[in-house]
Amino acid sequence: MKRTLTYLLLPLMLLGFTCCGGQRAAEAQFGAADAVLESAPDSALQLLRAIDTATFRTERQRMRWRLLTARAQLLSDEERLDEAFTAPLYAYYESHGPKEQQAVAAYIHAKACQDAGKLDEAVKAYTRAAICAEACPDDREIMLLLGAVCHTLGALHLEQGYNVEAEEAFRKAVAIGSRYGDPESEGYARFMLSAALCTQKRFDEAIEALAPLVEARDTIRFRYFAQQITLQNLLYHAYADDWSTERLLAERARIDLGAIDSAPLSYGRASTDDSQRTFYDIASTILFAKIGQLDSARYYADRVLARTTVYHQGNLDTYRIAAGIYHGQGDDATAYAHAWRYIEMQDSLEAANRDALSVQLERQFRAENAAALRETRLRYDVWIALLVCLLLALLAVGLVGAYRRKLRQRDERIGEYLALIDSYRESQDSLTSRLDASDSREAALKELLKGRFAHIRDIAATCYTYGEGARLSEKMRELALSPAMLADVVRMADLYNEGAVSRLREAFPEWTKRNHDFAALVIAGFSPQEICVMLGMTPNGVYTLKSKLKRRIAESDIAAREELLRFFA
Repeated sequence: MKRTLTYLLLPLMLLGFTCCGGQRAAEAQFGAADAVLESAPDSALQLLRAIDTATFRTERQRMRWRLLTARAQLLSDEERLDEAFTAPLYAYYESHGPKEQQAVAAYIHAKACQDAGKLDEAVKAYTRAAICAEACPDDREIMLLLGAVCHTLGALHLEQGYNVEAEEAFRKAVAIGSRYGDPESEGYARFMLSAALCTQKRFDEAIEALAPLVEARDTIRFRYFAQQITLQNLLYHAYADDWSTERLLAERARIDLGAIDSAPLSYGRASTDDSQRTFYDIASTILFAKIGQLDSARYYADRVLARTTVYHQGNLDTYRIAAGIYHGQGDDATAYAHAWRYIEMQDSLEAANRDALSVQLERQFRAENAAALRETRLRYDVWIALLVCLLLALLAVGLVGAYRRKLRQRDERIGEYLALIDSYRESQDSLTSRLDASDSREAALKELLKGRFAHIRDIAATCYTYGEGARLSEKMRELALSPAMLADVVRMADLYNEGAVSRLREAFPEWTKRNHDFAALVIAGFSPQEICVMLGMTPNGVYTLKSKLKRRIAESDIAAREELLRFFA
């Protein structure tokens, strides 16, 4: 038998060791890739792709490999996230793993959706990432990720025309960067916050938001970003019309054209979609138009319009400025062409804004409907709770009525028992007066006493079973279990058991009267439940005292010890 069990358990043990070994090997491979993920994402990607995914035995291992691979692709400059690769990752971590991993998975999937042009799904995934990240306020890396998510959400809202939502997201990103000591992320978020305020024509607030960057622009290592800060600050003051012409030109003179022309498109977390470096030309066009130098404004406007392929509100004003300049110089044909192009693009942007507004209104309508539905559900829950309370009240009333009827029935039954006890007492008096009669009469008396014991047991058992109130117990002790009645029962127990009670009293005179009465009831054959009612004890107290008296009898050397122990068995 043992050999058979060994043969059965050996394959299972080998399988368990193999699984544990495979799991430890996978964890070691993951650890090696995770160690170099931040510093060398390309190397981490090679390590992860060298892992044989067919050896993974659990879904958690497969999803962790997928998460590390997606993170390496995100950090690598040459890799692009695939939505089909990140979708299972996002679905798995919606309900598995800690909040930190859920936030990272949601952020990666949102980035993939954004690269694929699915902005609605990207916004949903970014929002999910923000919710998960906010649940980890003690994790600095996750909170910095939350700052990046808020920055990206703000950019998406700003692109779709949701300026208020964009402002709120950028303010949160600024607060996170300031709190967790990341001045670079704080600076980019503050730059975008000022842009969101500018789109709402709140130029004074935009200038105030950008002021810390303006003060620190000479110390910024990414010189292209420093020039963008100067250009942004120049535009805000030009729109606000709070600087003189000389100060505006002096601010423009601070711009380093070499830094603009040679800057990369991305640096760390900074990025720009101005692939042709037209922001400087747009700012120069607006600036020279504001101060009245129309020839210079026309020169930069022509440069912008000759190279622009993507239109937004910032460069759209260039058409309007150019049309005004050419009309003032007498070239009405060119002015008409620019004006007509301005109208076309303005209509296109307004249509896009209307679409964005309709989407926003639809979202607001859905949110209000959801709130109304929750309120209605809450109202229904209140009505249902009230109905349940009413039904419970009716049930309680019914139970109280049934209980009162039960009490009346018990009172009637007690009356019958009391009448029966009186008849028993009368019969006991007549029987005890004839104890010295003949043997035949004594035998008849014993048979009669046996029936009396049975009735008394019924009364005690009934009192024990139905005695729920103190009033009932007190009344039973007063009428049925009086000291006189107890003494009669003790005497009859002595008579019925050949003087066993008297012999016990003679053998143990040091016992208390209560112990003698208790022993007499045990000798008479009463159950522990009946005794606890007759003597006012608890069931545990009855069992304890019975064991105690039995031990004393067993330890004594009286002649009738074995006979008395028979009653306590």
